[in-house]
Order: sequence, then structure tokens, then C-alpha cells
Amino acid sequence: MDEQKLAQLRNYYDTTDQSAALEAAGLDTDATDDPMVGITVRFSASTLNAARAVAAQRGLKVTALLREWVEQQLADQVDDTRTIPVAELRRLIAHAS
Repeated sequence: MDEQKLAQLRNYYDTTDQSAALEAAGLDTDATDDPMVGITVRFSASTLNAARAVAAQRGLKVTALLREWVEQQLADQVDDTRTIPVAELRRLIAHAS
């Protein structure tokens, strides 16, 4: 996309009220059976900085590292008889490769 088109888009979204579109928007569950959703988590500055350092060493974004850690902890707590979606298994295999 050229710079002129980018500038036009920035101007449009910077000056146009999008609240009605946001209110009408819905979560697209067609793309995946288990969509990602966002939350806010508060950490002390030193904890977040330590996580950022580990993420940087591993070439990850800090959010990806924290998600990995939470998923690992949850996997340790989950009942082994629970059914796991195939998509989750694929993500696990892809992540382990």
C-alpha cells in the first residue's frame, strides 16, 4: 500500500466516529473453534521486565511467552480424561517443533 493511501486511511479513522461499527461488531468464530480473546493482567514492573527479558532471549513477544506459561500450568492442572480439541493438539505439535 502506498504512502498516500495509508495517509488517507489514517485521516479517515482518526476523524471518523467508529463507535456504531464497534457496537455492531461481533466475534468471528468461523475462523477458529477456539478464538483468542484479550484480558488485562497487572504485573509488578520487575516481574514484567523479567518476563520481557526471557521472551527476548527466546525470540518471542512477551504476550506469547506469558500465554505459553499459563497454558503449561493449566495443562498440569487438567483432568487427563478431558477431551482435547484437535486444534489444540495441532497447536501443541506445531509449538514443539
